Amino acid sequence: MTTLNYAPTRSMPTSPMQARMAGRVRESAEPATQLTPRLVAAWEARLGVDRKRLARPTHFAGTAGLREWQSGLDIVPADADEFRAVRFDRRMSMTASYCALHSAARTERTLERIAAEPYELLMVAVTSMRGRTVVRQAGQEFEYSAGDLVFVATTSPFTLSASAVTDPCGHVIPLAMLGRHRRLAEQPRRPVSKQTPLARAAAGFARRFAADTAALDGPAPSADAELAAVDLFTAALAELACDHDYRLQDDTLFHHQVVLDLIARRHRDPDFTPDSIAVELHLSRRQLYRLFEHTDQSLAARIADARVGTAREMLVSNPWLPIGSVSAASGFRSVATFRNRFKSRYGVGPIDYRHQVTPSTGS
Repeated sequence: MTTLNYAPTRSMPTSPMQARMAGRVRESAEPATQLTPRLVAAWEARLGVDRKRLARPTHFAGTAGLREWQSGLDIVPADADEFRAVRFDRRMSMTASYCALHSAARTERTLERIAAEPYELLMVAVTSMRGRTVVRQAGQEFEYSAGDLVFVATTSPFTLSASAVTDPCGHVIPLAMLGRHRRLAEQPRRPVSKQTPLARAAAGFARRFAADTAALDGPAPSADAELAAVDLFTAALAELACDHDYRLQDDTLFHHQVVLDLIARRHRDPDFTPDSIAVELHLSRRQLYRLFEHTDQSLAARIADARVGTAREMLVSNPWLPIGSVSAASGFRSVATFRNRFKSRYGVGPIDYRHQVTPSTGS
């Protein structure tokens, strides 16, 4: 497996000025080893989350930051005083998700750590930045690239070495949740998933689901959505381990739950449409619509209903907020569309509704 390396032009400079310029090109082409404000801003942009709903990341710096980073794991940078990191994370009802950005370092779990803190978890990770990253476990060593899906169990020692700034994100799943497939996570195997359609879809979902759950300051996903995510990762792990007996328990349930979760989280974005859902789940438009063809509502209607519901809550909780502001904040592109949808749902327009629930409020 190769990394995404930039290969600078090898023609020889013909003057001192060209030599200095070539040196700057090579320097800028090398992956960064330390965090900068520009790298942090680019990382947040890659997460693709709404800045207005972005949670506040935790910051880590120097030796104190290394101690606070995460129990059960050791972070070993080249220079402890220069270590910098930011991280979003969230503990959900059964699993946890995270999105991190940290300077070049080695992350390890030793036998001593395992004895002192014997938690049993499956770490699912994917990165998007170039640079040499290597995972070592069970006597095996593999280099992985941006977009590769990586599985590491915490029940045996391992190291993850990043030679440059890296942005791991993903999920932490208790091994007990895998049931009889727990052995897939713990057996000696290749830790980096093959580039199959399932692996690519699972990697893309891992990044999106981690960003939407860990980085957004909103409600946690439902338990069914968590279970569906675990099922998808287990299927990708089974494919990696060549276990042909594993099948998704119910891929229809998986897609339904994830779609409902996406609508709940992203309907306030006016650009969010059924096509956005298809892109997120790596499905064609036809496949997505077929999944919902026997339900009582179309996907477009579900998104519109979510927007109307949000608008109703805002009308009540913010009685002095202008109708246009309520419409925009709920995800509608125009006030006219908002009024029509609202009246169709509640029988009256938004202004009349506000008068009914808050009779003393002006228009």
